Amino acid sequence: MAQRRVNKDEYGRPVAGSLTEMRGQKADIHISKEIVQLCEIIDSEGESISEENPDLKGICFGDLFSLYTHISNKVVGVLLRARKHKLIDFEGEMLFQRRDDEVPIYMLKTLAEIKAQVREHQDDVESQMCANPKATNVLLDK
Repeated sequence: MAQRRVNKDEYGRPVAGSLTEMRGQKADIHISKEIVQLCEIIDSEGESISEENPDLKGICFGDLFSLYTHISNKVVGVLLRARKHKLIDFEGEMLFQRRDDEVPIYMLKTLAEIKAQVREHQDDVESQMCANPKATNVLLDK
C-alpha cells in the first residue's frame, strides 16, 4: 500500500473533498454565526469608542462575559477567533474571568461591516461545499 504524500500546505488538513473537510467547513459557518452574535452584543451593550465613528463600540471583558455566557460557554474562543479575523481587538493573548474583567474589547469595524465580511466568508465556504456532491448532504444537515 503506497503512502499518500502530503506537502506542507496540506499537512494537518483533511483530504480535499472529503466529508471531514465538509464537516469542518460546516463548523466554520457555525462559528462565523457566533462571531456575529458576539459582535451584536458588543454593539448593543457597549459604548461608543470613537467620536469620528460612533458605530465603533467597546465593552469590558467582565461585562461581555456576564452577558454572553447565557448564550454560549465559549466566549473566549469566539473572541480569539474574531480577533484572528481582525473584527475586534483586546490586549493580551488570553482573557480570564475575574483577572481580566476590566480589559476593554473594541470592535475594529462597524456591525454592518462585520456582518458583510462574515457573510462573504460564509458564501465562500458554502460555494466550496456545494462543489462536492457528498457535501450537499452535510450542508442539508444544518
